[in-house]
Amino acid sequence: MNKGKGTAKVLFVVTSCDVKGDTGIPTGFNLSEVTHPLEKLEESGVIVNIASIKGGKAPLDGLEDFNDPVNAKYWADTDFRNALENTLKLDDVKAGDYDAIFFAGGHGTMWDFADSPAVLRLVPQFYESGKIVSAVCHGPAALVNVKLSNGLYLVAGKNVAAFTNGEEEEVQSTNVVPFLLEDALIGHGANYKHSSNWSNNIAIDGKLITGQNPQSAASVGLAIVKALKINTDGNADSKPAVTPDFISSVSPTLSKYTVEKLVGEVWERPGLSKHDRCIVSISSLIARNHTVGMPHYFSKALENGVTPGELSEIITHLAFYSGWPNAFSAVGIAKELFAGKGILQAELPSTEPLRLDKNEALPGDENRLGFIQQNIEPMSEGFAKYTNELLYGEVWLRSGLSSRSRSLATVCAMIAAGDIQFLGLYMDRAVQHGISKEEMDEVLTQLAFYAGWPKIVSATLVVKEVYEGIGK
Repeated sequence: MNKGKGTAKVLFVVTSCDVKGDTGIPTGFNLSEVTHPLEKLEESGVIVNIASIKGGKAPLDGLEDFNDPVNAKYWADTDFRNALENTLKLDDVKAGDYDAIFFAGGHGTMWDFADSPAVLRLVPQFYESGKIVSAVCHGPAALVNVKLSNGLYLVAGKNVAAFTNGEEEEVQSTNVVPFLLEDALIGHGANYKHSSNWSNNIAIDGKLITGQNPQSAASVGLAIVKALKINTDGNADSKPAVTPDFISSVSPTLSKYTVEKLVGEVWERPGLSKHDRCIVSISSLIARNHTVGMPHYFSKALENGVTPGELSEIITHLAFYSGWPNAFSAVGIAKELFAGKGILQAELPSTEPLRLDKNEALPGDENRLGFIQQNIEPMSEGFAKYTNELLYGEVWLRSGLSSRSRSLATVCAMIAAGDIQFLGLYMDRAVQHGISKEEMDEVLTQLAFYAGWPKIVSATLVVKEVYEGIGK
């Protein structure tokens, strides 16, 4: 352990709790949730210290798999064993001595992480000084009650992954733990990122990095390495496919309009967030299969708050509205971008995420069902089946993209492709998902530059009718 000579330092924190409440059942920290991220960090030269709530010998949870080569390697390491026997007392640690903090899991954390004064003191110090806060499995119990200096919970509005209720049930601990971690995080405002039990799943929200279970531990370690900006493989971020100089070599006037009007004015107009403007633009590009602009605008989206998971979901969603070939083109561009930025597979949405409430995701869906039954099913039973069971039974209910963003991507793709026959139906849903008239004003303005003026003229008449009909 700590054989490297790196300058970055990370503090690992493990539980001191060795029994599950008053049950008498032994517990502690999970070994693989320490060794697997530790290996990734040490491969990059990171120095790691291990602390626990009380300091001294840290208890193992008794679930060690020594057939795991990573566990076996570290268990044979005298320095590692010594670090576990003599952990630092967390209350004695200073945030200023480290670049990141990582909370390993194990059921013991559920009794001594959430309300630890040392945890509640240190985590805001790390986070508010721009340092990495990370955790895996039950480790995010350390984040549940943390409040920042503004009085808000750290996890409020953040993408977070942690041990799921389903996993807790599977290990028969639902009625043993003092609280359910998934419920507690959601209760304090977290955007909980769920995957199927025991699958590799992490959530990255700025400097906050969390993983769902032991299977996610190595990915959390890799994400910390990435966030520390060390040991990169030399891949450069994707460059803009079209630069002002490139445009000017053929059309100086188009270059001038691009720089002064599109970039300098339209993208800076109030009324629509940069996040949403990116969704508008990339949805238009995918709908029209304009691959030349995808590298630049996909990268711009990631720089303006669109997560890799959201981009992945938009591509998946628009496969149904723009066709699989268009989606495959987008996948090819995004794959190269993700590789260049070091985005991990575990950051992307699960194939089996949590489902959104159907009444909220698809308000008024009975009208669509009636139309399909009366007009589509008699002619094409197969199309009706996949529309109802797959597109509306699964895709629209996936939690990897908010209903509002899903509606925004859909109407933008339809407008960009000139498919306005059923735009009114989708605009009704977009309104119910919270897209205001003022925001739609900006959406149409933005789309004019990406889809062309004629398409916006046609779409505006439909959009106008929808908003004028509200309340009637």
